[in-house]
Amino acid sequence: TLGLIRDELAAVEREKNVRLLSTLNREIAAIVRDNPAPFIYERIGNRYRNLFIDEFQDTSITQWHNLIQLFEHLVSLDEMGMVVGDGKQAIYRWRNGNYEQLEALPGLIGNPGPALVDAAQALRRAHLPATLKFNRRSGSAIVDWNNRWFGSVQRHLPESLQGVYDDVQQTATAKHKGNVHLACLVQEEGVGKQDQRNAWVVERILAHTGGTLVDEGGTKRYVPPADASAHFALSDIVVLLRRNKDGAALAQHLMDCGITPWTSESLHLGRHPVTLAVVALLRSVLDPDNPAHALAFAQNYCSIDRTASEAELLRSHRTVTTYLGSDGKERKRSAMDARALFQAVAPDLRPWELVTAPLTLLVGHCFEALGWSNRFPAYTEGMLELVHEVVTQRRGTLKDFLSHWDRRGHKRSIRVSGAQDAVQIMTPHKAKGLDFKVVIAPIHPEKIDRFKDEIPVRLDAARFGLPAALLRDSDLKDTVMDHERQAEIDRTVLDALNVAYVAATRAVDRLDIGLEFDKPPSADMAIQTLPQLLWKGWQEAFPERVNGATVLDNFGANDRKARAADDQAVGVDHVQRLALGQPYGQRIARPKLHWAALASEGKWTPIEHGNAVHGLLGELEQARDWPSLKERMERANLWTPDQRASVSALIDSILNGPDTRKFFEAHATEVFAERTVHFGNGELGRPDRVVHLDGVWHVVDFKTGEQRDKHKSQVAGYCEVINAMHPDEAVKGWLIYTEPLLLVHVPVLFGAS
Repeated sequence: TLGLIRDELAAVEREKNVRLLSTLNREIAAIVRDNPAPFIYERIGNRYRNLFIDEFQDTSITQWHNLIQLFEHLVSLDEMGMVVGDGKQAIYRWRNGNYEQLEALPGLIGNPGPALVDAAQALRRAHLPATLKFNRRSGSAIVDWNNRWFGSVQRHLPESLQGVYDDVQQTATAKHKGNVHLACLVQEEGVGKQDQRNAWVVERILAHTGGTLVDEGGTKRYVPPADASAHFALSDIVVLLRRNKDGAALAQHLMDCGITPWTSESLHLGRHPVTLAVVALLRSVLDPDNPAHALAFAQNYCSIDRTASEAELLRSHRTVTTYLGSDGKERKRSAMDARALFQAVAPDLRPWELVTAPLTLLVGHCFEALGWSNRFPAYTEGMLELVHEVVTQRRGTLKDFLSHWDRRGHKRSIRVSGAQDAVQIMTPHKAKGLDFKVVIAPIHPEKIDRFKDEIPVRLDAARFGLPAALLRDSDLKDTVMDHERQAEIDRTVLDALNVAYVAATRAVDRLDIGLEFDKPPSADMAIQTLPQLLWKGWQEAFPERVNGATVLDNFGANDRKARAADDQAVGVDHVQRLALGQPYGQRIARPKLHWAALASEGKWTPIEHGNAVHGLLGELEQARDWPSLKERMERANLWTPDQRASVSALIDSILNGPDTRKFFEAHATEVFAERTVHFGNGELGRPDRVVHLDGVWHVVDFKTGEQRDKHKSQVAGYCEVINAMHPDEAVKGWLIYTEPLLLVHVPVLFGAS
C-alpha cells in the first residue's frame, strides 16, 4: 500500500511539475552523494561566505549530507561554517531529526557515498569543537536544580544514551537565585487527570500573581492584587504542555476561571459541547420531529451541566401514544417533546420564534438564553464569526449555515489571544529557544517502557518472507527481534526526557514542575512513565530535601532578575484583547492596526494618522493612563519626533478639553474601547468608546477628518445597539472631531437624547 501511495505521489509531482520538500531533499542527495562539489553548491558558495546551522540536533541525516559539500567548499576558501546543537534538546525525531550525527561530528552516520566521505575528511581537518558552559537565562538556583536533577536522571538512562547528558552541568551567570517548586500530582478518586492538572495550574497562577477568583452568580472572575508590584503579571507566565489537546482544555478552563489565555493552538468549534448543543438546537428548529436532535442537545448539555441527568431529562419529555397497526393490533409509538425539553433547561429559549430574524440574532439568542455567552465567550465569538461569514458570503439562511457547518464549519478553529493580561499556553516544542519569567510545566504520565505506533524493521527475507515490515511493540516483544524493540524504547525514553529538559530550562525567575501519577510514587517502583523517572532523579539528587510526604519541594529564593529600564519598553507589543464576559452582541473583536505597527517612513497618510490617534485612544481607560502610555510611545521610538509631538498634542487636547475630558474621567463605572457590536441586519460595527457615566451610556466616535452626515448615522446605529442591550438606561451619542477640536451631539430617537 505504501509503495502504491509513493508511486501515485511521484506521478502527481511529475504532472504538476512540483516537488515536496522531502522529495527535493532526496533528489539533491542523489546528486551530491557521488559527485564532488556540484555546480549548484559552487554557485551558492560564491554567494554566501559563511554558513551557520542552528538546532543541529534536529537536522535529518539527508539534510546534513546535502550540505556537507557546501561546508567543504567554504573551508577550502578559508571561510567559516558553524553548527550549533544540543543533544539534550533533540525533540524532533518524529520529523527525522537525528541527534546522533551531532555526537558523531566531524564524522558522518548513515550511508554516505565516496564524495561525502572525502568532504567529511576536509571538515575533520578544520574541526574546532567548543562547549558552551554558561547559562545566561535562569536564576542560579534554577540552574543548580537542573544540574543536579538531570545529572541524577542520567544514571537511569540506557548506557548507550547517557553520553547525551554528559555536558548537563552549567554555570549560572545571573545574580538572582530564582525558585523551583515541585509537586507530585497523584490522581484523586473521582477526579479526572485533566481536571486535577488544570486546578493545579490555576493554583500556581494565583500563587505567582497574588490574584484571587471571585464567583459572581456562577461566573468566575479573576481579580488582580491591590499591589501588583510584588507579584508577577499574568503575561509573565507560560504553561508548557506536551499535547495540544491538553493546551486547548486548559485554555477553556482558564476562561471558565476568568483568566485570559494566550495560545497559538487551536480550539475547535466542532469538538466542544457548547457549539455542538447549539447546532443540535438549530437542527431541531428546521426538523422538529426528529428526536435525534433533541438527544444530541441533551447529551451535550449534560456534559456541560454536571448536575443535570441526561436519562431523567429524556424520560420526562418522552411521550407514548397507542395506535392500531395494519393488522388490527394495538401498538405504541414514542415521541420526544423537544420544545418542552429545551425550555426545561432554559425557560427563555425560543429559537423557533426567531426563524425569520437575522441569523446572528437567532444564534446569539441561543447562547444568551442558555447562559453560555458569558461562560464560553471564545466559542460564542467563534460561532458568531462563522455565522457572519455565511451571512455575508451566501444567502444567510439557517439551512445554508447548517450545510456550511457540515461541510467545513465544524472544522473551524478559534484562537484565544491576549498580550499584557494573558497567560501563555504552548508546547515545549514551540517554547524552545525562548525564555519566560515564570514557567509552569505539568509532566504528563506518558509511558516510556514501550513505544506506540509502528516502526520499520529490516527482516531476513529468507527467514520471514519479507525484507522489511512495520511492526508494533507487541509484535517484537519476546521475539528474536526484541533488540529492535529495546532500541526504540531507549529512543522513546530520550525523546520524553528531552522534552522535559527543554521545559525545565525555559524559566528565568520561577519554575513549577508538576509530576503526574496514577498512584503515589515509591522508592521500589518500576520506572514505566516519565514522571516516575524524574521522581527517582529528584529523590537521588536532593536526599537532604526528601520528607515523609515526598510530594512537595521548594528550592531557591523568591527573588527576581533585575530589569533594566530598557527591558520595560513594551511599545512594540501588538496588543489584541479578547472581550470576555460581555453580552454576545459585543464579542467579535477585529481591532484596528495597533499604533506600534505603524511605520514612520515618510509622511503619514490621513488614514495612518487616524490609526495612530485611534490606537492610542483605544488603550486609554482613564486620563491618568495617558502619561505611562505616552512614555511607552516615546520609548518605542517608532515614529519621527514631529509625528510623536503632533499625536501627543492632539490627545492632550482631547483629555483636557472642557467638553471632552468627561469621557475619560476616573469615576466612569464601565469603559469599552474598540469593541465589536452586531446590528440587527447582521452587519458589524466598532464604536471607538462607550462610557457608562452617572447612569448614562455615552457612545463616542473620534474623527480625524472632515465632518460628514454619515458620521451621525453611524453613531446613531451604535446607540441603537447599546439601547437594545441596556433598555432601561439612557443612551447619548457623540462625535469628537479632532482638528479643530469639536464635540458634536448626535440626536437619537430613544432613551435620552
